[in-house]
Amino acid sequence: MSRIARLLLALCCCTPLTSYAQAVPDLRIAGSDTVEPIMEAALGQFRKSSPTATIALEAKGTSTGFSALCENRADIAMASRAITAKELQACKSRGVSFVELPVAWDAVVLVANRNDGWLRDISITELRLLWGPESMGKKINWNQVRTNYPATPVTLFGLDQKSGTFDFFSGAVTGTPKMMRADYQETAEHAVVVDRVSKTPGSIGFVSMATYADQSGKVAVLALDDGSGPVIPSTQTVVSGQYGKMSRLLFVYVNKAAYDSRPMVREFASFMLEGASRFATYARFVPLTTKDYQDQTLRLKRGDLGSAYTK
Repeated sequence: MSRIARLLLALCCCTPLTSYAQAVPDLRIAGSDTVEPIMEAALGQFRKSSPTATIALEAKGTSTGFSALCENRADIAMASRAITAKELQACKSRGVSFVELPVAWDAVVLVANRNDGWLRDISITELRLLWGPESMGKKINWNQVRTNYPATPVTLFGLDQKSGTFDFFSGAVTGTPKMMRADYQETAEHAVVVDRVSKTPGSIGFVSMATYADQSGKVAVLALDDGSGPVIPSTQTVVSGQYGKMSRLLFVYVNKAAYDSRPMVREFASFMLEGASRFATYARFVPLTTKDYQDQTLRLKRGDLGSAYTK
């Protein structure tokens, strides 16, 4: 069952989700499908105290969420990366301000077919060989990656270019977000990447660590060598920084005008932060510290605007 389907099932006894084509809902949320499980967990609990609220949830990628936020079509944007300078300018040009709130730790992990026992770790340099823009159109066999690997063709799976996970992964591998070969097999859903890798010998794909944790029986996770030796992604290695440049924060961005003028937005944003550790854990992500969440709550109440993470 898809995440959206689970949310609809959870809410079917109450007021249904409202589409953007209808009257403006009480709460409009858009953006990353990576962050969506955290939002689903929060919404499921929130509806118990606000059963008549109309809620629109659209999870079609981080870039889509920022577009909706900057066009005043979303009260809250979910993001699996920080807002870019270009997106920040788009909001500014339309007079849209926001409060940026990290809500959990995650990581981008590399998964491989479980039957390919020879493939258990990979380096950033090898990822660049496979995914870099200079490899566009080239067919690569695994023995070209390491000479002791078999001559099995490499098949690449990953998230599409609307995804913040794509932006983050491409930036970590090549140094420039979106600067990556485009001839891989892309999809909008992390679970689809896992499914395709599980059925394709010689394949490799990138997904969120939470997706792997939820479907770890289907694929093998690869240790990542970021220059200091191979490291398996885990709660400890992600939070400590050992997992390197593939560790990341997940965010929500709250539209300041909506927060100030619409009680439902204000109530939900506060509710979500109060339970963020619990919601993140339920969704298989790594929660921040109690102090981190207290700081985020203060930032929201004070209305601290802008981004501390935009490069």
